[in-house]
Amino acid sequence: MHTLKNLLKSSTRIKILNLLLFSDRQYHLRDISRKIKKTPIYVSKELENLKKINLIKKDRMANLTLYSINNKSKIISELRSIFKKCK
Repeated sequence: MHTLKNLLKSSTRIKILNLLLFSDRQYHLRDISRKIKKTPIYVSKELENLKKINLIKKDRMANLTLYSINNKSKIISELRSIFKKCK
């Protein structure tokens, strides 16, 4: 994880990616916050950063906003590999 921290510069972003990269499900903001033990405000900012670079997708279901990894992104498989190697 130390290598990733130096590469990505945000522990919150790393934790979000680690959660979403290895999961097939969608998560609500508060679910992510609880799982990675970070406040929703920090998680929300990092989710927006990740969405801007097309690594995650944001879907609306009724009044819920759900987040998941964007498997159509060209770098997802490489990113998964990097995360596996750095654990």
